[in-house]
Amino acid sequence: MAKIKVLIASRISQEIADMLQAAPSEMDIQFLPEGEPSRDHLSDVEILYGQLPEADFPFATSLQWVMQPFVGVEGSMYPAFKESPITLVNSKRLYGPQLAEHAFALLLALTRGINTQLELMRKKEWKWLPCVEVAEMTMGILGLGGIGRAVAQRAKAFAFEVIAVDAEPMEKPDTVDELGQLEWLPAFLSRCDVLTVCCPITPQTHKLLSHAEFDCLPEGSYLINVSRGKVIDEDALIAALKNGKLAGAGLDVTYTEPCPPDNPLWTLPNVILTSHTAGASQNIATRAMQLFIDNMHRYVKGEPLANVVDKEKGY
Repeated sequence: MAKIKVLIASRISQEIADMLQAAPSEMDIQFLPEGEPSRDHLSDVEILYGQLPEADFPFATSLQWVMQPFVGVEGSMYPAFKESPITLVNSKRLYGPQLAEHAFALLLALTRGINTQLELMRKKEWKWLPCVEVAEMTMGILGLGGIGRAVAQRAKAFAFEVIAVDAEPMEKPDTVDELGQLEWLPAFLSRCDVLTVCCPITPQTHKLLSHAEFDCLPEGSYLINVSRGKVIDEDALIAALKNGKLAGAGLDVTYTEPCPPDNPLWTLPNVILTSHTAGASQNIATRAMQLFIDNMHRYVKGEPLANVVDKEKGY
């Protein structure tokens, strides 16, 4: 019986490649040679680990499912792929720990003045600065998926009241005090001392936060974004940072990446900008590969795959 052909098209370390020894014996696992396009190796591939570019889609005539070792799937939402029967799996819920840690790193750097203290340190200046205590503030979480839930768990440890909004109806976890859907957004925003953006980018969430939404926030609130920059109207964000509506913003993502050199976010004193590094972790490659291996076993057994993306919703 012919084996199931699997193509590893994403670059992985030898240590991660060695994990594939635990894959089902029914799999014929091959690696895309460095520098070669995937289209030259796709004709009989049934399972792909990596992303399928739109230009290569016509060559994937045997493909049944794709595993992306990252969360955002907007790069795969081109018409041919969306309309195909190919199943898409991503790494949602695997990135929660490090993204939540990064969100709190940004928030605490803002509230404790760490960015300013670093500048003083380099000048060897010993200077007292005012700081803001976050305990008993209200943390609003926009998007209660794997990232949002990890943020909520940590927010509770910091003694926040935690409220959340998500596009999907779901049961409220114990780490969240109140949970609503998007129609609750204006009232939700009015209570957020800290707003943490954890939702994917979809047609529904594109520029979801604009001038009217920032106007709803309390004066002197904080914005943290570790998900997707296009959720935010950057003109509205910059205005809110300049007029004092926002005390500060911690951003790991921007509307255009890399962030253009002339973007005011680079130089605003109440902004901390990191270069889309929140997903970095020494553990994520292992977690993603383990999910891939588990799903290969499910596939052989005829069981549903884990972490399947709803291609219509885009997450």
